Amino acid sequence: MSSVSIAEEDGETRASFTGRSSSLAERIGGEPEPQSSPLLSSTPVTVSRVLVRAYPYLIIADKVLSVLTWTGDDVWVSTLVLAVYAALVLYFESVVTFFGHISIVALLVGYSFMDKCVEQQINEKPTLDDIVHLLTSLNVKADLFLNPITSLALTSYDIKRILFTTIFLSPLYVILTFFIFTPRSFLLTFGLYVLSYHSSFSRVTRKMLWKFRMVRLLSFYLTGLDFGGININKDSGIFAAVKRVNEKVGIQNKDGKPILFTYVLYENQRRWLGIGWTANLLSYERTAWTDEFLNESSPTDKFTLPETEEGSGLAWRWVDKTWRLDLTNDGAIQLPSSKPKTTANPNSDDGYIYYDNTWKKPSTEDSFSKYTRRRRWIRTAEMVPVNAPPSTSKASVDRVTTPHEPTPVIEVSNIKASGSTSTSVSKENTPLKRKSIRFDDTPKVLEAVLQQQEKRKVSFGEHNVIVETPTENTKVEDKPADETEIEMDHEKID
Repeated sequence: MSSVSIAEEDGETRASFTGRSSSLAERIGGEPEPQSSPLLSSTPVTVSRVLVRAYPYLIIADKVLSVLTWTGDDVWVSTLVLAVYAALVLYFESVVTFFGHISIVALLVGYSFMDKCVEQQINEKPTLDDIVHLLTSLNVKADLFLNPITSLALTSYDIKRILFTTIFLSPLYVILTFFIFTPRSFLLTFGLYVLSYHSSFSRVTRKMLWKFRMVRLLSFYLTGLDFGGININKDSGIFAAVKRVNEKVGIQNKDGKPILFTYVLYENQRRWLGIGWTANLLSYERTAWTDEFLNESSPTDKFTLPETEEGSGLAWRWVDKTWRLDLTNDGAIQLPSSKPKTTANPNSDDGYIYYDNTWKKPSTEDSFSKYTRRRRWIRTAEMVPVNAPPSTSKASVDRVTTPHEPTPVIEVSNIKASGSTSTSVSKENTPLKRKSIRFDDTPKVLEAVLQQQEKRKVSFGEHNVIVETPTENTKVEDKPADETEIEMDHEKID
């Protein structure tokens, strides 16, 4: 490993790069010729000077972060820090009273030991590459230490909810600190939790506790934030409903008709005295935007369609240009027949159902006893093959059949994204004696087509062969005689 030595002479910083290969001057006992490092030559002198001066402090910071993140070579150092912290918190008065003067000496000894370790690393004449590597390691450990906070990605709305929840729970906190949880115990628990957060046993313990729903609910009630664990069951929600409907319809081919799906979102509001109706709800109740199962959802302006499975050749796309407000609120509000049922530009009070303070006793009229309300937004999407042209019909639904099985007629109508799908599947065994047909661009109902077909029976040995005569609305595939698809009745001719 080549090394760099940077020295300051007469106010100027000089850096030399010495390689391992011995030159001719070295072999004859002369002075080695300084060589130029690519990294050193491309780095400004000012930057090199700053890096060299900051190197001792970078070493100290790296050691401290190694202890806090439990990434050091010796984990017992981190364990010793936990023990020292617990002893200082529990016996602070005794330590100061009997060992205060010794504590000062212990701090000086610790500083001297740390300075000696740093001096040893500096005497090894680190290269510029070593300094850059140390900076990278320091950056990674700092990101790891702050990851519990940065990973939350808190928005201004989340901060408001945390502040509101903290103020709301202040009386409970005061009662706990006075009678149950003393300030010393709180400081001890919080400090040990922070110092041991990145340890292996702490990570395993958190994963085990997070599997209990009670723990997830407790964290939600204490912070007002859902860390993705309240509704950990993935069998509910909008996207799960989409998946269940796809499986029920049975999409298998890539050139079928689109499947219509109506997404439903509910906008929830609460009335605050002196403020009026706002989207700021209590931390323990539903969020401002939910589905029908009260699962948290994105607002209409940020809602995106779900991704389909790779290799399926299908994709979701919007049929409606924008979200529309259901003025009937799923049939709860009666409207005159002349008035439209939905609108894209509603007023601020249109389509709401009003409730009391606990989201009970629904009513279509606002009153002084109503403190909560919600309204229903809908938007239709369709599942189509990738790179398919825009759909012009909203009622065309793909029908997929399974060979050698009775063919069910599947009708998909107004599937709600909230999970309560209004699908009707009627299984009627269609006649087994029919030929494979192909619909035109404007398909008709299968039963009507079969009723319009003209059939003739041909005697063929011991079987009855039914050959379908195509009508105007059907097309028969042109195939050779030996490949024509026919179905034979295995009942013998009387």
